[in-house]
Amino acid sequence: MTAEEKILYKLRKARRKEERLAEALTKIEPKESSETTHDPEILTPEEHFFFLKMGLKCKNYVPIGRRGIYQGVILNMHLHWKKHQTLQVVVKTFSPEEVKEIAVELARLTGGIVLDIHEENTIIMYRGKNYSQPPTEIMSPRITLSRKKALDKSKYRDGLRAVRKYIPRLEGDLELLQAQAKMQAENKTEAVEDFQNANIDSINSQGISNLQPENSDKLRELLAGNNESSEEESLTDSGTESCSEALSDIFESDSDTDTKEKAEQLLYLNEFEKFPVESDGEPEDFEEHLRQISADSRKAKSLEKDADLPQLDEVDQMFLRAASLLKKKRR
Repeated sequence: MTAEEKILYKLRKARRKEERLAEALTKIEPKESSETTHDPEILTPEEHFFFLKMGLKCKNYVPIGRRGIYQGVILNMHLHWKKHQTLQVVVKTFSPEEVKEIAVELARLTGGIVLDIHEENTIIMYRGKNYSQPPTEIMSPRITLSRKKALDKSKYRDGLRAVRKYIPRLEGDLELLQAQAKMQAENKTEAVEDFQNANIDSINSQGISNLQPENSDKLRELLAGNNESSEEESLTDSGTESCSEALSDIFESDSDTDTKEKAEQLLYLNEFEKFPVESDGEPEDFEEHLRQISADSRKAKSLEKDADLPQLDEVDQMFLRAASLLKKKRR
């Protein structure tokens, strides 16, 4: 079963249950008789205010639970009115509208007067000016339900309330499911349309791709012809270049040999120029040559000393130089 079928099944079952409970309630409710007529006494505003104040202060009360109104409730009310003028009827597990209906029903069955409904759950009632203890038939009327039947009636009533709350919720769930199904159907139609459009586009693209290989084959043939012509041109160019290179090698070989001979000659001349010039076995200006040699040796020694010395300040260097000059003078 799908979710929609389950909800429909539950909805049919709930509606059948609602009909069954409604029929049971109509059967169990007591039949109304013409004997129970209510003609309440008329109270002045002062009397109404006085009895209402008395009823709010009094402590005697009759509770009404889930069974509602039955024979025992009416009997208890008459027993309280035997000694008290006012009475509080505390109603539980009923809505404010149902409390009003209960107040009207109690006034009709007991013959009392409803003064006020306090805090939506307490009915304040007055027994009347000319009240007298009624006979047992009136104190526990037959038109009311017994204790057991009142309990069955409350069960049927509670079940009917629950079913009437449950049916709208099922209807809402069913509407949501139907809306979701419509949305899914629309999405499926859109997906089918998109798929068809995609197929059409693919067919068109395949036709274009079939045309493209034919054009590409033609282009390849043209490129192959161009490549062949370019290869022939490159071969002719390479032949001409090889001829020109052979001629250039011939001419370059002669020029290279000439340059090498000239370079060898220059090298030998440079080496001969380095030798000292002698005239008749004696060099020119021999004394000056000796002086230069001695000066060069002194400079070399001084440089070696300076290199051996540690790094000193200018003042220390001056003192060292002065000491060296003094030593030379003493020698």
